[in-house]
Amino acid sequence: MSLHTSFFATVLALALVPALNAEAAKAKSPAQRASGKSVPRPRISIQAKKLIFAKDFLGFRVFVRKAYPQKMSHSEWFEIKNLISQNCDRVGYDLISFWNARNSSGKSEIDLQLEKADTLMLAGRFEEAFTEAQAVAKKLKVMIRSRPDARIILPYVFHTMGRALYGARRFDESMEVYQWINTAYPHIRQVLFEKMWAAFKAGRVDIALGAIASQRSGYFSTYLPTESYLIQTYLFKRLCRDDDLNQVNAEMKNYEEKLSKGTIKDWVNKDITTSLLYQLSQSKPKPTDLIGIVSLADRLNEQKEITDALNRVYEKQKPVILSDLKTILAYAHLAKVSDTSAVLKPVQSLKSRDDLLKMDLEVWPADSSEEWLDEIGKHVLIGESLCNKEK
Repeated sequence: MSLHTSFFATVLALALVPALNAEAAKAKSPAQRASGKSVPRPRISIQAKKLIFAKDFLGFRVFVRKAYPQKMSHSEWFEIKNLISQNCDRVGYDLISFWNARNSSGKSEIDLQLEKADTLMLAGRFEEAFTEAQAVAKKLKVMIRSRPDARIILPYVFHTMGRALYGARRFDESMEVYQWINTAYPHIRQVLFEKMWAAFKAGRVDIALGAIASQRSGYFSTYLPTESYLIQTYLFKRLCRDDDLNQVNAEMKNYEEKLSKGTIKDWVNKDITTSLLYQLSQSKPKPTDLIGIVSLADRLNEQKEITDALNRVYEKQKPVILSDLKTILAYAHLAKVSDTSAVLKPVQSLKSRDDLLKMDLEVWPADSSEEWLDEIGKHVLIGESLCNKEK
């Protein structure tokens, strides 16, 4: 995932074009148009700052999207770019790529390098993509104090590096890079998912299952990406942990039943990006909202567009998820009733807690009822293989 791609930045912008053209036509009053006099408008960036100062985040989002086609200086565009970067966790991460696209002709060297890394990744040239992304990461680390959005961009670059290393089959190094990505990153659950695969490929059962435990955090949806259930099914069979396997099967059946009823609430919390958009779509007007800058009608229209976009994605993904769940449940059933000893090599032992601590890993019980946000991604399975044990 890079800053150059965003589904919502495209989908949500499409329905806005007619409204933007109408707003541009109303820039002057009839009397002003008749007199032919040019009336100075308020500086766009000042209006945007007022909305942020008032914590009117939905209003800011609407304002930015309506400001997109208006004439402005590069300095105004850059000021709003910084406001978006600094408040993206409250106004929507999709606004980053949306606003950057307005100035596509003025891409920085870093933007061009990230695009090159993406192109190399798509071509399967993973080693070269890693080298390109690593060079960007080094530059951004130096620029963190001087460039306001450097801290925002860096986790995206780490994500690209982790994916490139995975593609190059450097699984241990991929796990390490994924560990660098902080929990404020909007795609942290996707990172945990990819870390799970890297650990699985590296033969680190404890870290793979720990990454799944982190995906279960109360900060996300109750339900996991379907492949996470598949990995659990496979690994618990290899560990001969039948009780855990039964629990995973029960979770999948519960997810299948709930999803079949058509609710979006559990699905929408699958990651921070969609969860934030959903919160914005459900937010209520506050007395401090600057209605004089962004009307109530425009706010309601924005919320409807967000809701419609989320529903479109949900309806598209829902049948795919249900199909995957049926397939994995069938596999899990076969894994329980068939003699798979020739196919699934048992895991006889896992690293001990002391061994994990010597590796400078922070160990957290996966079933702890109390959890802090900064613990996400640090779970490691503490347990043992039950293969060859009396039952």
